[in-house]
Amino acid sequence: GLCSWTEGMESGMDDGIRFINATHATNQTSHVSALNFHSIDLNAYLYRDKRIMAKMALVLGNSSAAQMWTAQADALLPRLQSYFFVQSSEPFFQDIYYTTSPTNLQRRTAGQPVPVQGCEGYAALFCEVATLTQAQGMATTLGDPSRFLLNFSLPTASMANPNFGLESYWKGSTWIDQVWFAYTGLRIYASKLSNAGNIAVAKRFSSLAAEIKHRTFTNGQGFGANDTVPFNEHYNPETGRPIGAQHFSWTAAHVLMWTGEEFDKELFQTQLRLGHETLAPHAIPGNSMLFI
Repeated sequence: GLCSWTEGMESGMDDGIRFINATHATNQTSHVSALNFHSIDLNAYLYRDKRIMAKMALVLGNSSAAQMWTAQADALLPRLQSYFFVQSSEPFFQDIYYTTSPTNLQRRTAGQPVPVQGCEGYAALFCEVATLTQAQGMATTLGDPSRFLLNFSLPTASMANPNFGLESYWKGSTWIDQVWFAYTGLRIYASKLSNAGNIAVAKRFSSLAAEIKHRTFTNGQGFGANDTVPFNEHYNPETGRPIGAQHFSWTAAHVLMWTGEEFDKELFQTQLRLGHETLAPHAIPGNSMLFI
């Protein structure tokens, strides 16, 4: 079956908008209580885990285990694609209610999407859940400046949501790890589209990813040359103003991964094939070089 978080804190997105009016449902067999909607991020991660487990099994020479994990992933993928993708004028992967309850403050019924487009949907790209067509819908929504493509970086929820706040923790402010998931997912699908022969759309994906990265490192405080502001917990998605805890390891770790891209020869060859140029380098504190 599909899975749901037991509470907002368990997801890591503590007070996200999707948790505001959530209720709990209890499994009558296991007696485990969980939130009343299936979560796209959790199920996408579990799908990716199965793919990784299959690869690990092959490395260990356990072909039967590899076949088992691959079969499970193959069976799960189409269900995730058909269940979590919400086709609308702003296509997106969203959480889905699995109960109908009079205590649900939003009066939603089973099978309806939770009315939130948030960073949990980025996982569908990062974990390679989306079909190529679904990914194109997601990219269109992510590139909308009235929803996600803000001046500094991607927010944790669509700016169109009535509960959105520029500095509201998981209700809108930017968390760099989530930006990296979306960015990496766009790059993955740029490669997939290129391999499928759809070069024009692949270039749009690659350009959107490059624009997200460029805005993050150009407009954020602490990301530029000689800027000694420490990496923070989260940021205002319009201004790049740092918020929350300083010297935050999640942010630092993902900046390091972005830095490492410049030394990835395979990625560099992909950039050349898609016709994108590397922008000018910028120094970051510690004499490291970050190319954006």
